[in-house]
Amino acid sequence: MERPCGVILTLAAVFAMILFFGPPDTAAADPTINLGCAISFTGGQSRTGKLYRDSYDMAVEQINKTGGVNVGGKRYQMKIIYYDDKSDPTESSKLVEKLISEDKVNFLLGPYSSGITIPDSIVAQRYRVPMIEGGGASGKIFSRGNKYIFGTLPPAGQYFKSTLDMLETLKPAPKSVAILYSDDKFDVSVAEGTKKLAKGMGLDVVLFEKYSEGATDFTSLLTKIKSKNAQVVLLSGHTEESLNFTQQAKELNVCPKLIAMTVGPSEADFRHSLGKDAEYIYGVASWSTQMNFKGLLFSDTQQFVQQFKAKFDYDPDYHNASGIADVAVYKNAIEKAGSLDPQKVRDAIAATDLNTIYGRVQFSPNGQIKGTSVVLQIQGGEIYQVFPTGTKTPVYPFTCWTDR
Repeated sequence: MERPCGVILTLAAVFAMILFFGPPDTAAADPTINLGCAISFTGGQSRTGKLYRDSYDMAVEQINKTGGVNVGGKRYQMKIIYYDDKSDPTESSKLVEKLISEDKVNFLLGPYSSGITIPDSIVAQRYRVPMIEGGGASGKIFSRGNKYIFGTLPPAGQYFKSTLDMLETLKPAPKSVAILYSDDKFDVSVAEGTKKLAKGMGLDVVLFEKYSEGATDFTSLLTKIKSKNAQVVLLSGHTEESLNFTQQAKELNVCPKLIAMTVGPSEADFRHSLGKDAEYIYGVASWSTQMNFKGLLFSDTQQFVQQFKAKFDYDPDYHNASGIADVAVYKNAIEKAGSLDPQKVRDAIAATDLNTIYGRVQFSPNGQIKGTSVVLQIQGGEIYQVFPTGTKTPVYPFTCWTDR
């Protein structure tokens, strides 16, 4: 059946307008800056991986609704392309390569855990694409002369320094320490640095022992802690390991005077999972909700905390704040560079001096943030900063399980 002549002319006119002006829905749309991220949706690191995804998404949403990114006078929206690395380093590095070579992302956000960050950062270096990551702190990430990796967690070897400093202020000050750590690269770095610091302070390291990453049985280590009468236990591991250790310490009634962990106590899920059994456990963090910094993206830390909790229905911790800082640094660096050229943006990242809700961000020549950790403690089901300053004072010594 033949079309009426008028319809044909109308269709031709519409087609000509589309060719000339572009499709109506996209003609007015801002161009996009694509960030690529391979991170754990599943697998052993998925619990903490979600914290970074929530933060990355919230930061990008905040940027887009407040004018986007100004690149030399032209406005861009920001978008993240995600892949699930299944908590596997080999899978993650393959996905980072795909993000660069196939998806043509402009820049990279990091995964969670030092063991996954190392191979991912090598891919970024090979393609000369900047990666900013807030989930890996091992010195092995930053000791390779890689000019394209930047991290917003302080050096792993210094993680327990604030905790050790706090021990000297406690009465009576503990004298013996047990250091336990998983064979994850981050945790090895934490343990080695902690042992050196502890010995330098005159503390007796009565136990220095490694366990397998993802361990579920801590019976033998807890038995050793009890037999050696360790007054302080410093545990470097991931959240699942911290949960298992705490549950089994209660079952065996192992009661040192102080238990501190690198990961777990600051996370709302850790406290909810353990309930009252989480009481008095210490954590370390580069940030806490009691801080109140002013900076890019959000007016101050407290505004961020309120908006984050309203959006995700849990309290943010330092992983979340670190993730916010990662994206904020990209916005700042791109606008300073006035370009999307990877080398120019890399140079602007290296020169970063930026106030954020995470605090002031400056990078050392090796790409790692300049900064230290604070001490947190769970009291009344909430997490509080207790040293070097804080809204609460440390509860010490640890109240034994059977006395609660």
